[in-house]
Amino acid sequence: MSAKRATLVTVAALFTFILVAAGIGSVGAGNNEFMSKDGYGVHSSMR
Repeated sequence: MSAKRATLVTVAALFTFILVAAGIGSVGAGNNEFMSKDGYGVHSSMR
């Protein structure tokens, strides 16, 4: 039971992290250009 709960918590944490990362990445999207900015102000763009 303990291992099953630990697995569930891990999966939930990963899923939340993916959602947050996707949300941050889509903030700068526009002009047919995907631009993401992380908390340190580093920009990366892909055309």
